[in-house]
Amino acid sequence: MKKQIKKYKNFKISVHIPLYLETRKKKQFQNFRKVCDAFLKLSEKVKIFVHTNKKLKNHNKKIKFFYYDFKRKHPHKLTWYCRKLMETQKNNYDIFIYCEDDIYFSKKNFQYWLNHKDICINNKYNLGFLRFEIKDRTLYAPDQVSQSKYYINLKHKKYVVIDNPHCAFWIYDKDEFNKFIKTKYFKFNWKWTSISGILLIREMASIGWHGVNMNGIDMGQYLSTMIPLKNKKLDSNSFVRHLSDNFSKNPAGLFGTFKVKDILKKNLKEFKPITPLKSFLKRTNYLLYSILRINIKKYK
Repeated sequence: MKKQIKKYKNFKISVHIPLYLETRKKKQFQNFRKVCDAFLKLSEKVKIFVHTNKKLKNHNKKIKFFYYDFKRKHPHKLTWYCRKLMETQKNNYDIFIYCEDDIYFSKKNFQYWLNHKDICINNKYNLGFLRFEIKDRTLYAPDQVSQSKYYINLKHKKYVVIDNPHCAFWIYDKDEFNKFIKTKYFKFNWKWTSISGILLIREMASIGWHGVNMNGIDMGQYLSTMIPLKNKKLDSNSFVRHLSDNFSKNPAGLFGTFKVKDILKKNLKEFKPITPLKSFLKRTNYLLYSILRINIKKYK
């Protein structure tokens, strides 16, 4: 373990965090500080770039703040403002991370990613993380609303296909990142972005390049997002803490009600990648849904 830690202490890591601060949000800023402290422990060469609507004092040379005037703009649009700067950094860092301001990414999470990312990428899969919250000493998975049903075997190790790959952050090495920036998904330049109006802009930013069912279209880079099994359970090193516990405290429909212990279905089936016909039918179904649905929040 000491050799592994010494090895990744030299990684040059670029971390970008959108921070939209509202008045009377002391807890939010406290969580943000914890997030930054955790990232700074990953390597001696971490740089954090914070994109915010407030002018803040900063005494840490490894953290740089960028101020934007958001008086007449929707706050969720701030989540896309980091992309231009990230693109200019494409050859300057080994690892690129985008992270919401309350996601605690630990050394264990980082080592987990280093251990598994290559085997996943080489087989056209995305290594997943599970965002979790704590309520009454119980772990909740706010992004999950149904059980995971499928598994994949890679080099004699079993991985579970996670039903919803969203975890409010993404991490890619230099090679993957440089491929990502060449796609329309990096610049928020694809069709059907208004299916759910403004409501999905933040989620689209934090899904990165591993989106599934994003506007009814798989992004096409990965066959699925998966998490390894350890002692017949999801590897706990994949668990990233959602410090605000927003969803478990105030569930949004089913989001925030699903317990971590209930994620795995008892009898898992072998995963088979979606066929072109099923992909077409899925997109058609989604587009019909988008045309016929009424976004009630628009009329409130």
